[in-house]
Amino acid sequence: MANLTSGIPAFDESLGGLPAGSIILFIGEADTGMTTCAQQILYQGLRDGRPGVYFTTGRSWEDIVGEMEGFGWGLDAFFQRRKMWFIDSFGMKKERTAGEVSWDIGPANLLVKEFPRVVAPLGACTLVVDSLSDMIRSASFPAVEQLLKTLQAHVRSTGGLYVMLASKGIHSDHVENTVKHLSDGVIDLSSEAFGSEEFARKMRVLKMPGTMTDSKVYAYRVGSGGIEMAALHRVR
Repeated sequence: MANLTSGIPAFDESLGGLPAGSIILFIGEADTGMTTCAQQILYQGLRDGRPGVYFTTGRSWEDIVGEMEGFGWGLDAFFQRRKMWFIDSFGMKKERTAGEVSWDIGPANLLVKEFPRVVAPLGACTLVVDSLSDMIRSASFPAVEQLLKTLQAHVRSTGGLYVMLASKGIHSDHVENTVKHLSDGVIDLSSEAFGSEEFARKMRVLKMPGTMTDSKVYAYRVGSGGIEMAALHRVR
């Protein structure tokens, strides 16, 4: 299958985009721009005519829409054309806390329930799971592993793109290594203090179908247009 445009110029120029029919895992620390990466890829897919689904566990869908609008990635037109959907696990938890509902089934179970109803009928789409770490913490890992295998089989059969976000350093080595194994592409993000008030952000492509990755580290920044960086070292 052909690669899909990611909307992140360095990926598109140096890696040829992201491979269709794959799960791409972004794993990183807080404040590394992981969600911005995922939102940028999602928005580019919408522009290319690919439906999008955003599964959120840590923030409401309204907050995410507002955040994306700040980068110029407005979603109203895609909502109107029924090209964009949210599955909001965070909203369910908030309502339960407020005493309005009592049926929060947890992020992992919610995605199991909603995937065949919302995502599967779309065929080739972009699915963002934000975050996979919250799903892992909400259910037994064997159940999450089985869900990932289901997602893997579906995305490969349809040629879509599934983007997973995971927090670094909070899972056991077994869990983290299994998730990396089940992901087709793995991108590690980190940040470190640089000067008195700034942070230097670094990205490393650990694996990606169709490429020969190396251990080179690439610098990037989160700017007004999203993820900005110089072209990656060519790995093809």
